[in-house]
Amino acid sequence: MKRLYEDPPGLVPVAYLPVGDLAEALRDADGWRARANVCLSFLARVRLAPLYVLAVVVIGLVLDHAVSEQTRLRVVLANSSNVANLGQHRIWTLVTSAFVLDGQVRVFVMVQLLLLLAVAEVMWGWRRLLEVFFVSNAVASCLVYGLLLAGVRANRIDSAITMASDVGTSYGTHAVAGALAFTLPVRARRFLVPLALGVAAVPLLFDATFTDVGHLLATLLGFLAGWQMRRRPLAGRVRRPARPRAGRTTAYSFADVAQARAALTTALRLQERLRLRLDDAVVAWSDGRRRTHLRETREMSAIDGACAGGCWGVVLGTFVGLPLIGLVVGAAGAAAVAHWHDAGLRDSTVDATVRALPAGRGVLLLLGDAAGQPAMAAALAGIGATPVPGIAEGAGVADSR
Repeated sequence: MKRLYEDPPGLVPVAYLPVGDLAEALRDADGWRARANVCLSFLARVRLAPLYVLAVVVIGLVLDHAVSEQTRLRVVLANSSNVANLGQHRIWTLVTSAFVLDGQVRVFVMVQLLLLLAVAEVMWGWRRLLEVFFVSNAVASCLVYGLLLAGVRANRIDSAITMASDVGTSYGTHAVAGALAFTLPVRARRFLVPLALGVAAVPLLFDATFTDVGHLLATLLGFLAGWQMRRRPLAGRVRRPARPRAGRTTAYSFADVAQARAALTTALRLQERLRLRLDDAVVAWSDGRRRTHLRETREMSAIDGACAGGCWGVVLGTFVGLPLIGLVVGAAGAAAVAHWHDAGLRDSTVDATVRALPAGRGVLLLLGDAAGQPAMAAALAGIGATPVPGIAEGAGVADSR
């Protein structure tokens, strides 16, 4: 019977994330002074969180104390991602609304925001924090816009709501909190995921507003982002893979799938430390019926494509006032493309490699720069890795440009 705190096959520990090996670094530190230096070195990498919070505080203080109440109201409404603005194709409000507060600046709230975003940046890096916060804020705003627009056109919602202000940091904050809860190990996730969901869902039971609906949608988008980060650690890299060349495809076999997953984590950490470059990595194994199972870190499945395409479809559909139709069309189109497109390591090569080994053994296939092969071989030797011969140089590589 599988225990709750065990991750299902294919998920890698949160330590693969950028700067996510803080716990390991603290364990290796000797004494409180060394641990303090480790913490300071990690905190020194926090850049985006304080800059964003500082911008929100400065804009809020200017609107509170440097301009008249009428000017403040005009600025809030001009940057609100409400039905009126998005209906007039003021798409920039999907970004600017996250920098404007509807009320006064509260120190306690800003400190909470800073701590949450700083933790996320330490675990994920600034690029992923930027993606989760602002993309989720934009998509949640578009979904709320679509629901309100449909309600107004059906005469179920008062048309005055089209001019209501919809600004603030709450959508992005709920998304980051949901993603953090989902990227943690199962032992913590089984408590934090229901907690994050409850915080967003309970207000809907008592005099709910459209912002409460947006909070729930943003939390669900955060869950999706956290799930994607754990499943496909290479998918979010801001890289331009070079044209595949000879000597980049290698495979290592292991006694079981658990060792192959541990080797994947080791390879990802080597990449984070810039000791090699990976364009794709796949953990695969076969069961007693010789069926091949694989967990890819870069290739998009149909579900992955539907999630990404749906998000982009919502935003692009807002341009023409049909975000919900954009959601359906984007999800269906991207799912079809992801299903038929094969990038990185070809599935046929993975399947042939697995079938050449006894059932039950785990295989780690890597597509990366040949210069990092010695470092990889040395690191995996201590985990029980056995190189798999017979893979031709550059074989099984799909064009990943």
